[in-house]
Amino acid sequence: MADPFSLVAAGAALGGIASKVTEKVWESSERWLRERFGSHAAEAQEKARENAAKFVHQLAIRISGLERMHSLDQEKVSNEQRNPQFSFVLQQTIINAARTCEPEKHDLLARLVADRLTTSSETTFALASDMASDAIVRSTRRQLHLMALCCFLDEIRPRDPITSADEYREWLSVQLEPFADFAFFEVDARHLVAIACASYDPTSTRTLASLDSHRREST
Repeated sequence: MADPFSLVAAGAALGGIASKVTEKVWESSERWLRERFGSHAAEAQEKARENAAKFVHQLAIRISGLERMHSLDQEKVSNEQRNPQFSFVLQQTIINAARTCEPEKHDLLARLVADRLTTSSETTFALASDMASDAIVRSTRRQLHLMALCCFLDEIRPRDPITSADEYREWLSVQLEPFADFAFFEVDARHLVAIACASYDPTSTRTLASLDSHRREST
């Protein structure tokens, strides 16, 4: 079992804004974890602290990267840390991170909080961040990949002009490579609808199930 203090210390050792944020976040985390998991078995409490520490470590790495890209400064971070809306999202995300042992979810939650620090409280991203935090921890890894695929199909376009079908197929083969082993299951779509992360029409002739079936037949 990883030592929570070692993980937090590693994040603090990054220096700069990441160090200061790590110390404050972990101080708050200890209090929130005691309030939320204090009545649970000792083993569950310790695992929750370890999971939360892994999240805090990933958060420090994300913040350090944003600082290097000049996307964060101390004044912006200090202002958001005093913001009740951000504090609520941070508390909620700490509890969510403590509930899961999945490194992929810790990384996604860390990215969410780090990016939240770069935005003002009245943006759509900021206002939806608490729902996103819950959605991450309430979804399976396959469901997270399904959401990523849907986002790709709906939002992603080639950055450079493509002049032929062959070029477009080559671009797709590269961009869709992370989804090469993806398999669609209707229960995942229905679960995402239930947690307000997607809409799903099982009567549509353009379903992911049919697309997945065509893809398998062609390979």
